[in-house]
Amino acid sequence: MGMSRTGKLIASCCGAAIVVAAAGVVWIGVEEGRTASGLVPAKLGPEEAGGVTSPASTQGVPGQPTAGAQNATVGPVPIPGTEGTVPGSITESLVLQKGETYYDKGEAFFKDGDFTSASRYLEAEVRQHPDRFYASYLLGISLWKEGKRDEAIASLTSAASLDPRSVKARVNLGRVLNDAGRFEQALSSADEAFAIDPESSQVHNVRGRALLNLGREDEAIESFKIAVEKDPANAYALNNLGYTLIRKSRFAEAVPFLEEAVRHHPEVGYFQNNLGMAYERTGQTDKAKEAYAKAVQAGGSGFAERNLTRLGGTIDDATPGQPVDDTSN
Repeated sequence: MGMSRTGKLIASCCGAAIVVAAAGVVWIGVEEGRTASGLVPAKLGPEEAGGVTSPASTQGVPGQPTAGAQNATVGPVPIPGTEGTVPGSITESLVLQKGETYYDKGEAFFKDGDFTSASRYLEAEVRQHPDRFYASYLLGISLWKEGKRDEAIASLTSAASLDPRSVKARVNLGRVLNDAGRFEQALSSADEAFAIDPESSQVHNVRGRALLNLGREDEAIESFKIAVEKDPANAYALNNLGYTLIRKSRFAEAVPFLEEAVRHHPEVGYFQNNLGMAYERTGQTDKAKEAYAKAVQAGGSGFAERNLTRLGGTIDDATPGQPVDDTSN
């Protein structure tokens, strides 16, 4: 049986020459970090805080990944909740139409991207019905999107306890715990998800993030590779694998994974920036400038603008909207 595209990609990379930059090893920086060589660090993707797929209802509207996002998974959902009010100030300014529930209203705001309003209605729903999984789950995602990590962790922990077999609750809990710097707990949540569904690409990706955050880079690489094998279209796992290889100064190995991430989502600025770094560190300066320019065009990558300027390039070096050529084959 022939090898899959991803299998060939991984196999080819295992034999790739490791190119170590004389200027120094790339390290991750928070916000404005730099290397000694002036090369702005690659970015490990955020834990899919955007592009959340809304719960399926009569009109499910799946979201799309953005430059600051990776998909948080919200599964098929019933229509829970009842019409009425909940004592306390939380409901003082909440308005329901006839026949509408707090859950209905919260879900509608969630789909519209108004996570603050979604949180308020979903919290009212949870107060009424604390035993309903999807209300607690969707509240946790909404709070995460608002940047309220501690509250999101509490809600997702509650959701996970309400459904001991829910992979998505544990995956997204792991993501928020990673964001909050609680890496051991993130790994524990990912391990629980793995015990339920070892075939999930998202499980291996979030597990890799926790391992990387704990400094266990070789284990993280293996976890990201499995994530890519399970889902070759998981662009965030591809980026995370490439990023970790860059951290290990394995720049030539990183290139094809980052090319593949960019092929799937050329609009994500930090994918392009990371690819530019891998190109630059393997001596492909023209390709590096092109990738940096595309990262700038995509928006959300100040790192790329500084990298592009340092190489003497301009944003006109690339055509807007055109992905970097996929040369991973």
